[in-house]
Amino acid sequence: MGRIAGKSVGYVGKLGRGGKPDLHFTLVVDDVYSGIFGFDGQPTFTDASQINLARPGDSIARMTRIKTLFYRDILPEDVVVQIPMEPPPGMSKQLFAQRLIQAAHNFASFTLPYSAPKKLVGEVMVEGTYNSSSYIAGLLQSVMGYVPEISTPQYQTPGWETPIPAAYFKGEALR
Repeated sequence: MGRIAGKSVGYVGKLGRGGKPDLHFTLVVDDVYSGIFGFDGQPTFTDASQINLARPGDSIARMTRIKTLFYRDILPEDVVVQIPMEPPPGMSKQLFAQRLIQAAHNFASFTLPYSAPKKLVGEVMVEGTYNSSSYIAGLLQSVMGYVPEISTPQYQTPGWETPIPAAYFKGEALR
């Protein structure tokens, strides 16, 4: 499910080329036995007490690292786009759901910096930088073996082109 990134912050993209707002994705697994289970990649923010306001560019809060945020029996609000995901060939829907949930639980939260697109009003990320769309693209790639193509003609999806590497979803120590 996609909603406007950061509520009004996602509309900054409308100022850039193409004039389209940016999306933030939440992956939702709806299972008759377990209920609704959702997860996405969220930025953490520095605490105001850790900011040196004397330094130019510092503000009350600043995005720092990516973490997994889990939702239980709650659907995201203000959804503007829903994209169904089918399991890869040879994988059942149940196994697909189990592997997605396991990969989200295994994600190495707080290890990668959270970044904005190449240009704040840009359509893509700089290679090696990641955001919430990179999180979902990487999660899907870690389970499916590829990043599925998505179509969101009225919206931008910066980060989809730079999926977080699969190693971050395997629960292995990163060196």
